[in-house]
Parts: sequence; C-alpha cells; structure tokens
Amino acid sequence: MKINAIATFPKIKDGIPRVAEELLKGLSAKEQVDSIWLIVWQDLNFVSPSLLGNRKMHLFAARKYPSLRALVKLIKLYKEGDFLLFLAPPWRVFDPSQALWLFLLIKYGFLPRSNWVQVLYDFIPYVCPEDDGGEKRAKRLFDAFKRLFADVPARYIAVSESTKRDAMRFWGLPANRITVVHQGSFIATRLPRTHFGSKKILVVSDISPRKNHLRLIKAFELVHRDNQYNDAELVIAGSVRRDVPEFESTLQDIRRSNEAIKITLRGYLTDSEILSLYSEADIFVYPSLYEGFGLPVLEAMACGCPVIASNVSALPEVVGNAGLLVDPYDVEALAHAMSTVLEDDELKIEMSRKGIAQAQKFSWDKATAEMLAVCEEVAEAREQR
Repeated sequence: MKINAIATFPKIKDGIPRVAEELLKGLSAKEQVDSIWLIVWQDLNFVSPSLLGNRKMHLFAARKYPSLRALVKLIKLYKEGDFLLFLAPPWRVFDPSQALWLFLLIKYGFLPRSNWVQVLYDFIPYVCPEDDGGEKRAKRLFDAFKRLFADVPARYIAVSESTKRDAMRFWGLPANRITVVHQGSFIATRLPRTHFGSKKILVVSDISPRKNHLRLIKAFELVHRDNQYNDAELVIAGSVRRDVPEFESTLQDIRRSNEAIKITLRGYLTDSEILSLYSEADIFVYPSLYEGFGLPVLEAMACGCPVIASNVSALPEVVGNAGLLVDPYDVEALAHAMSTVLEDDELKIEMSRKGIAQAQKFSWDKATAEMLAVCEEVAEAREQR
C-alpha cells in the first residue's frame, strides 16, 4: 500500500503536529504499508528525525508556489497512491503551501475524488469563536471548506465521538462518512500512585478564553479560603495564546485580597518539565469549555495524577469514570471538586488507579490500526469502482 500524507510541522509543535508524527510512525510500522510520501513545504526543517530516518518515508518538498514540474510530480504521486491522508486541519487546504492546486484539481474532477481521507480534530470556531481573537478568520475558512470541499473527501476520521457529532451538526456530514479514531497518549502509563501531599493543583494549557482560566482562579480562591487548604498551590503551565478579558485584573485582585494565596504562572514548559509536574501534582484540573479530544487529560491519567475535568464536549469520552466531571461554568462546583479530592487521600489513590486503567484504553498502536482499516476500505472501494 502506498500512502500520500500532508501534515504541518512548525518549529514549536502543539497537539496536531505531534499527533501527525505519531500516526505516521505507526502507519510506517504496518506490514501493509509499502511507502509513505510525506508532502511538506516550509516545514521541512522541523520534521522529526525519526520520520526522516524511516526507510518507508519519502519526502516531497516543494516551494509555496510549485513549479509546473513540481505540480506534475505531485499529481503523479496522487494518482499512484492508494489514498491521500490529510493530517492537517481541513482549512489548510486553502494555503498554497498545503497543495491548494492539487485540491482544486480534485474538486473540479480532473483527479479522482475517491483517494482523499480527511482528519477532523475539532470545530472550535463554531463552538468558541472568542478563541479566534475576534478576527473570525478561522470560521470563514471552515465555512469555505464546508461550501467548496466538504463533499469531496471519500471519508473523514474524527478524533472523538464529540467531534463526529460536531461535523454532523455544523457541516451536515452523514454519519456513515465519519469514523471515530481516538488518539493515544504521548506518555506511557505508569504504576498507580500511592503517595500524595504536594497540594499542587495543576492545569496544562495555553491561556485563552476557551480554556476557562478565569473561572479556575476564582474557584481556587474559594479553595484557598478553606483554612485547611490555605497552603495549596495552583500551577498554570502554558503561555498566553489569546487575550482573556479580566484574567490579569482578576488575578491581581485575588492576590491582593488573599495575601498568602499561591497561584504560579509557569509559562511555556518543555515536555520533561510538564512530565515532572504531572508526577508531582495532587490534582490535574482541566475546566476547558470545549475540546476536540483533550490530550493533556489523557497524559495526566497516564501518570497517575487524579483528574478533574469539564463535563462537556469530548472530555467525558476521555475521562470515563476515572475522574470527576464538573460543569465548567459553575465556579462553586469546580471549587468543591478540588477541595473534595485534596482532603481525601484514599480518593486520590483510587482516582490514580482508575486513571491509569482508563489511559490504557487509548494507544497509538490502536489508533494507527483503526486509521489504516479506514484507509484500506477507501482503497478497496476505489478499486471496485
């Protein structure tokens, strides 16, 4: 089987590029896969060395506006491949550096439509438009894809049942065109933890309106005012991605009103630093208003850290019955959940055990096997036609 894949690899990789790397590694390890042509442009220098050194992996590097020769080569790859796996978000089709010319040829029937498999990660612009910084650019691109390309891919792969429902709701895609393939954890599962006591409450996410840090710090203030836990610490790991109205002023007010309160902003951290925090924290809290999947929650569970998460979008899928689920809009409920877990070591031990068992249900081996099965169905259907 010959695979063509398009993915983005920025210098600083967030969730989607890292997911793409794991899936490509997994696919290349499958016996059914003979070769993978990875189509990249300006991101060539940031492709993982483990991918570059893979004998099945081949790179097609082109300029942003490809020459006629490069375009012909691209068309040849598409026609000779069994399918095209588009691992970048769907709106990237409008970027000339992501094979726009190829997709236009597919759209208007110059190339067969049956080869294209599109991965869907989330529908943030529809659910949380405030995360678009007020520019509404992302939603315009999502709307344009819906209008121009939604009927073109042979199949869609959604990273969660929640994302699948969103695709049906916002794009009107039929359920039989979407297959759910859950992601895996970047962290191997560990043994359950039996010792706690750091009184650190950790959140790992960039600061943006959707991540709900404003309500989190208000909830933590309520926890702090419980005298038994006035030495607890809230650790926020992540850089500021979008301006959050009132976050800075509210944080200053909370610090002025509570002299000994511990709220630590750690900013951007390396993987090893985050791993240490997962292993040290008594609680991992994730009050996000919307997630297509929720990788940090899965990572925290894999490390045996007790998890409190929102009861919305994909997070209940990931957490299962291993953590506490709360209404992310209810500050008092969030505070109560944090206090409940802080005061009960037996509960933390039980949550650690359940979290690891839940994390073991997700793996990249399973994800790549399920993704390959979808792609094989697409290739077989094309041959029958």
